[in-house]
Amino acid sequence: MQKNKKGINHLDIIRASKNVRAACQALGISRSQYYKLLKNPEPATSKPYEPLKMGEEAVAKILDLALLYPFGCHGISYKLMEEGIRVSSVSVQKILKLHELGSATARFKALEKKILETPGYFLNSEQIEFVGKHNPALLELYRNIQAPGDLLTVFSSFLGQLPWLGKVYLYFGMDAYSGYVQAMVTYTADKYLCAEFLKETIFPFYEENGIVIRQVETSDDPEFFSYGSHPFSSFLRNSSGVKYLRTTVGGIKTNGFSQKWGQYLQQYIVPELKRKKADYLDLELLNEDVQRLISQYNQEFNLHTRTYFLDHPFDQKIPMQRLFPNQI
Repeated sequence: MQKNKKGINHLDIIRASKNVRAACQALGISRSQYYKLLKNPEPATSKPYEPLKMGEEAVAKILDLALLYPFGCHGISYKLMEEGIRVSSVSVQKILKLHELGSATARFKALEKKILETPGYFLNSEQIEFVGKHNPALLELYRNIQAPGDLLTVFSSFLGQLPWLGKVYLYFGMDAYSGYVQAMVTYTADKYLCAEFLKETIFPFYEENGIVIRQVETSDDPEFFSYGSHPFSSFLRNSSGVKYLRTTVGGIKTNGFSQKWGQYLQQYIVPELKRKKADYLDLELLNEDVQRLISQYNQEFNLHTRTYFLDHPFDQKIPMQRLFPNQI
């Protein structure tokens, strides 16, 4: 007889025993539980939660607020109180679970679907913050990126401090439509290196593959831009048919596409590099590993990146598939 089994079977043991202490030890219960079972052997049946008792209108309101204020049940409960509807956060969470909106991921997927299916969908400040945490590329829908080359984003990211090398930076160029990334590892933010990366790596790759670059966006950082003579921005100004965009001074330094790539970089690439940081005695060894990991990102659909490629704009396709849809 299992000790944790309650009800009538417990009563059989209690009635068969002549020693209260022995019965309690056999059942793993206290004396108060012993006498309670002796008096009422049938345990009380649990009542199923019935949220509709609070009214269908209130339930519908909660489900609407789940997308408008998606951070969780407490915020929804406060919003209901502002409208004179008193529902505890616990009850709100039960309703969200009942309608498969109980987790932040579930609410994000529902909101993502709503955004993609509703042209010109307006996001409030809380939705913008929420979407930015899960998939900032969704915030760039207004750009209407339709094909490879429509927008290239070129930005920098601080990789970290290595024992023998000091500070290390990653410069990357990413096609916003496909997510395809090219990268360069460097010690410093140097405008001549950035210009060389743009002229000798990024532009030749797209030209060789017959992809027309229409727009390039960078930050206002000095390695990318200057109002005077500058190797990077001057090259873009003199490139026929290429529109040069910059994020505003004092604003965010990267757009949503680059922020999404930054999430991948921090989640999957940086941890790999940190595990081997003691081995990087020169920049070439580090660059080899960076290029290998970025090549995996561009060309492989594996288990640890599956959730990343499910989100907009990838739609379950790896960057190479979106960049060259007729070749793969």
